[in-house]
Amino acid sequence: MLAVLALLLAAGAAGPAFAGDVPPEAVVAAIPFGSAQQPNRILVDLAPEGGRPFPLMLDTGASMSVLTPLAARELGVSVRRHKRDPYRRATRLGRDLLFVVDTRSSDTGSKTGWEYGLLGADFLKDYVVEIDFTMRIVRFLDPERFAVPEAAADPEEAVVPIVLTSNRPIVEVEVDGRPLRLLVDTGAQPGLILSGAAARSIGVDPDALPDAGSAGTALGPMQLRFHEVRSLAIGGLAVGPVPTFVAPKGWYNQGGGNDSVVAYDVLSRFLLRIDHPRRRLWLRRESSEVPFFGADYGAMSASGAVVYEDPLGEIRVRLVRPGSIAERRGLRRGDQLLRDGAGGRRLSVSEVLEALREDGPVRVVRDEGGVPAETLLAPAGAADRSDAPAG
Repeated sequence: MLAVLALLLAAGAAGPAFAGDVPPEAVVAAIPFGSAQQPNRILVDLAPEGGRPFPLMLDTGASMSVLTPLAARELGVSVRRHKRDPYRRATRLGRDLLFVVDTRSSDTGSKTGWEYGLLGADFLKDYVVEIDFTMRIVRFLDPERFAVPEAAADPEEAVVPIVLTSNRPIVEVEVDGRPLRLLVDTGAQPGLILSGAAARSIGVDPDALPDAGSAGTALGPMQLRFHEVRSLAIGGLAVGPVPTFVAPKGWYNQGGGNDSVVAYDVLSRFLLRIDHPRRRLWLRRESSEVPFFGADYGAMSASGAVVYEDPLGEIRVRLVRPGSIAERRGLRRGDQLLRDGAGGRRLSVSEVLEALREDGPVRVVRDEGGVPAETLLAPAGAADRSDAPAG
């Protein structure tokens, strides 16, 4: 459970402030988020000071606050199968959280096997929500005492209008120079997820993209393909390249009108303030390099192995790019890259990928006829390394 810092401050401003810096009296609560086990999640504990912890994932892409039955019970909620009115829990913000427990298929667990609690837009809509990914803290700001300005005051800042659909923010961005409306979704981990229709609208053929397997969602598994967007710009502030999932059948109607989202890995490049009452998004660019599930995407491009860390912290291979060093060394999709270094030190994802790229010793565990087997990858050879593609 997260240790939570609450800053419940007295009111004092006569009206909303429009300055870049937030006045202290506008801060309703400041809550740290995240953990080493879930670096791409915004977990905030809403429990009042001294109360039983109640951590939820802040999800701007969820229209309501919802918990799965097992997650609810672990947080002390007495789940009732036939309860129709919302559950209620006091919060450190001085207002109660209303939420539902999804018992449509079962009152003992999630039908997908993923247990979660989401803090959705029905709660967030009454605040200016500031998300500081660098400091890993969320501030809930009183819209009567602070407002996102109508225009940015700095070249690294932007203010863009948002459209609210079921209180969820949708913003227009430019993807490789082409306009696209995307749901701002802090609950999704990869930086950009496009439906097949959205991909085609910007000139990308989903059928020509490499298979990237599937991913679990709150509504079940979703088939994916992989694409690299060179640049994504919000309000003129560009980041990239952006590792992108294309879901040919869409994001199960979770992503607004075109079933597509801009998500954590891209959003984490900015300091965000979402002003729901005034329908404006303020952002300041902190970095232009977009990671992939929080890891160094540049190292993946150089080696040709697109990887991610599973919930146990193991490195899994999602994609091996044709012609890359990773392919020449015999790496396969689905392999687990072992991360044990000299003296038993646990290597970072970047260190493992560097060893892969530099022909260092790299061991993998792969499925051989249903039996996990450990294998030492063959070297690519000095000549292969010299002309290896960057991506």
